[in-house]
Amino acid sequence: MKLSTSIPLLFMLFAVAALPVSAQQQTPLVCLVYTIQDLSPPGSDTGAYEQTLTDAVSAAAGAHGYKLVPASAWRDAAAASQSLDPSRIATQAASLAVARAVSADVAVTGSFVVENDQIYYSIQCWDVAAGKLAAGIQDTTPFNLAFFSQLDESLTTLFPSVRLETNTSPRLVFTSPDEGMEVILSGDVDIGQISGGRVSWPVTEMPPGTKIVVEKRKTGFHTDRQTVTLVTGKEIPLTRLTPLHTTSVELSETVGQLLGVGATLRAYAIPDWLYFYAGAYPWIQPPATVALRAAFHFDNQLGLGGYLFFSPGSWFRIGLAGGAGVIFTAMSTPGFPVYADFYVDVARLSLEFDLPRVAFFLRPEFKYTLGLGTNLLGKGWLMSNGPVVSLGIVLR
Repeated sequence: MKLSTSIPLLFMLFAVAALPVSAQQQTPLVCLVYTIQDLSPPGSDTGAYEQTLTDAVSAAAGAHGYKLVPASAWRDAAAASQSLDPSRIATQAASLAVARAVSADVAVTGSFVVENDQIYYSIQCWDVAAGKLAAGIQDTTPFNLAFFSQLDESLTTLFPSVRLETNTSPRLVFTSPDEGMEVILSGDVDIGQISGGRVSWPVTEMPPGTKIVVEKRKTGFHTDRQTVTLVTGKEIPLTRLTPLHTTSVELSETVGQLLGVGATLRAYAIPDWLYFYAGAYPWIQPPATVALRAAFHFDNQLGLGGYLFFSPGSWFRIGLAGGAGVIFTAMSTPGFPVYADFYVDVARLSLEFDLPRVAFFLRPEFKYTLGLGTNLLGKGWLMSNGPVVSLGIVLR
């Protein structure tokens, strides 16, 4: 027997709308609803009903006050385990492992078999913390529109019957806007990942009021540690992680060389700490008098730089870099050669003021020209009433 998927979908939307909503808890329980799997014989052509039944179970859980884990979150957690198929969580151990990773309180699994115009279905609610079955339903009924009415009645009784062993135990609730961030307590206690903006943990060993260091990890971000005070009944906010950068671009203006702009590419050997840089600064030197003509300069530079003292995410950082370069100069007056002034960039001391995506800097540069070949500047420090000073912005 085949049913149009549109009919049961509309019917289930109508039926779920009539479900009673349970009294809201101060901190709603988190529920992970896995795909209700079709185990029908090959050729049954009933796979489309997996999503229909899964949506019905999810709607019933939400109507009874549970906070649902997004399907994308638990599938990512399953994929990260490298031993589970995100599309098929077949065992109790696997379902509980993934549920713990996303900080769910309740995990819902289920399956159905359609054969000879009959449907057998089984749905289980698992107490994630205790690792035990908390409630369940199963039945066999004709596979027609009456089935959806019966399923509606069964789901109405399923979720109110869930009793968790941890319901009376105090829990710590950590919150963060960084979805997927792994939270680790002192002593390498991995309590799971931020899902839906939160992760919870039963207080079993550390009494409330204890100060601990929380380690926060997430791919693409710098690992960070934060000291918090354990408080039950209140959410404990965790600060955002700092994105990890492997490249950045800086744009700069040099005092006394304002008819130009500099661009430098940074490639980080240690993200946001140690970098190689390559840059160029073309600029025009206007004539000193109307009788003379302008000169065109092209400053090329390579080097190595890094930050001192302050970590990524700090609002202020000090950087130190050094390298070498060459300034090519072409005169607008005919008959002059192209000059090349090679120099050593002895030190570039950056004072950097950081925002989330950009940083502004002030940088004195101590350059020493070598006087090699056809040059203009000779040998000595490149200064004009002090070192060369650049101001700019770093784009990440």
